[in-house]
Amino acid sequence: MKILDRYIALTLIKVTLLALFSLILLFSFFALIDQLDATGRGNYGIWQALTYVLLTVPRLAFELFPIAAVIGSMTTLGMFSKSSELAVLRTSGVSQLRFAWALSKGTAVLVLLSLFVGEIVSPYTEETAQQMRSVALSGQITLKSKYGFWSRDGHSFINIRKILPGDKVEGIYIYEFDDEDKLRTSTFARRAEYKDEQWVLEDIRQTEITDEGVNVNRMAHATWDALLSPDVINLIIIKPQFLSFIGLYDYIKYLKINGQSSVIYEQAIWSKIINPLTILVMVLIAIPLVKTYSRMTGVGQRVFFGCLIGIVFHISSQIAGHMGVVYNFNPALSVTFPSVFMLSIIIWLLRKMV
Repeated sequence: MKILDRYIALTLIKVTLLALFSLILLFSFFALIDQLDATGRGNYGIWQALTYVLLTVPRLAFELFPIAAVIGSMTTLGMFSKSSELAVLRTSGVSQLRFAWALSKGTAVLVLLSLFVGEIVSPYTEETAQQMRSVALSGQITLKSKYGFWSRDGHSFINIRKILPGDKVEGIYIYEFDDEDKLRTSTFARRAEYKDEQWVLEDIRQTEITDEGVNVNRMAHATWDALLSPDVINLIIIKPQFLSFIGLYDYIKYLKINGQSSVIYEQAIWSKIINPLTILVMVLIAIPLVKTYSRMTGVGQRVFFGCLIGIVFHISSQIAGHMGVVYNFNPALSVTFPSVFMLSIIIWLLRKMV
């Protein structure tokens, strides 16, 4: 049985990785076409666009793993069925549950690979990609950390703690240096809004450092003619689902300590927790489907059907997640429900097939 399990698992892994590679090539091609529209802005050229797409491949691979898993599983079982290996295994006493167990072993390897890409490789390359793209497009050095957004504007360094919808920000720190790199002015504004191509600061405390001493001034409003625009800020923001598990966990703690909403980030962290189960569901769903649609002998038909299942499941999961945000459902429940519900149906079908 160990030899049989290894054979089934290795076949699943090989076919799934081949499907993943094909999907990455396809989606990367479309991503490159999309990035070519931005070439010519600032220093963003064809080479920068190609570099950006290559750096986002790990993130793309992590997103496409579930779809590749269902394609790989359906193709693997289809190959076994077409070569009569599946029939031989059944007549030899190998049950559907035993076959599912063998597939699960291959799935475990795929899950580990997915976790490595999603938790170690992807966060680093995604941040590097966004950083490179924002600098090339805007000509400004920008950085996003758990302590907010950082940027350099001439001799000034800007830190924005909270970015709000509608071109509004909160917690703005501006540090201005002279030609000798000495701090001359430190400004804090509680809020700011972008109007008429300039920032309007509110509730300001400004500290001026001179050779004679330190002066502190307070103002209700003031304009700030910085090159930093909302478009530049949006360029560097990394979506929650692209952060690592540890990065998400730390950021959620930071948001809660500061009394800010963390629902979107909680959903993202639960999506990472449930991702291994999602891949397992996408693999096991092929067993009842291959038996039901055994007449689909062509590999192309199985690939198309696998893509369709993966896309429908992905859209359903996204809808459940967005409904959780809109109706204030528990993030864990709204994210895990689709995978748990689908797994329950698969187990029920497998038990009926025994």
